[in-house]
Amino acid sequence: MSKTGKLYGIGVGPGSPDLLTLKAVRILQEVPLVFVPRGERGERSRALEIISPFLRDQEVREFVAPMTRDRSALDRMWRQAGEEVLAVLDGGKDAAFLTLGDSLLYSTYSYLLETLLRLRPGLEVETVPGIASFSAAAALCNRALCCGQESLAVVPATRGMGFLKEVLNTFENVVLLKVAPVFDELLALLAEVGRLDEAAYICRCGMDGQFLLGSLAAAAEVPRDYFSLVLVGNRKGREGGHGL
Repeated sequence: MSKTGKLYGIGVGPGSPDLLTLKAVRILQEVPLVFVPRGERGERSRALEIISPFLRDQEVREFVAPMTRDRSALDRMWRQAGEEVLAVLDGGKDAAFLTLGDSLLYSTYSYLLETLLRLRPGLEVETVPGIASFSAAAALCNRALCCGQESLAVVPATRGMGFLKEVLNTFENVVLLKVAPVFDELLALLAEVGRLDEAAYICRCGMDGQFLLGSLAAAAEVPRDYFSLVLVGNRKGREGGHGL
């Protein structure tokens, strides 16, 4: 009986191949097969573009991750994906599954991992962390995400303005993801709670078309993209520098 293969869940970072970890590159060059999720509109996988410079002759399999909130549809899709992955592993091959940013932060991989461990509790899986988009964005700004005893909240801006208002009034530092669909509402909320001047806007960090605005208080027209986020932080109260 052949040995069951091992699955590697790999976070490929926010966009630039330079931000892949050495461990991720090593594994990607060793595994015979790479699974890549992509959107249902047929666009090329951004994760695949990131790793392409490092691939040798690996087989690449793409599958469509539907943009839906229908739980039953998602459960069916992830079960099918899990069964496809298990078929490869049961054949004795190792495989990697790619996800943008960090492997376990708002990632597609986390859903696959949950499904696989439910289908096969003893499966050998190794998760490889990647650089999160907001970590790369903070580095781009030379801006601390958190200092000393400060707190940090990471939330999707699509959660609702009432929820975001409570978060912005509670935490010294806030990372707001998925801001494009609610940008105008978010801008008004940041002004309402008095945090507009300490909010930086970063779009397509590490990708072509990268855009950075150090303070939304100076906002005119900004590019709006799925890969956009806002960093909010109380920089004025810190000793030793004020970031941007």
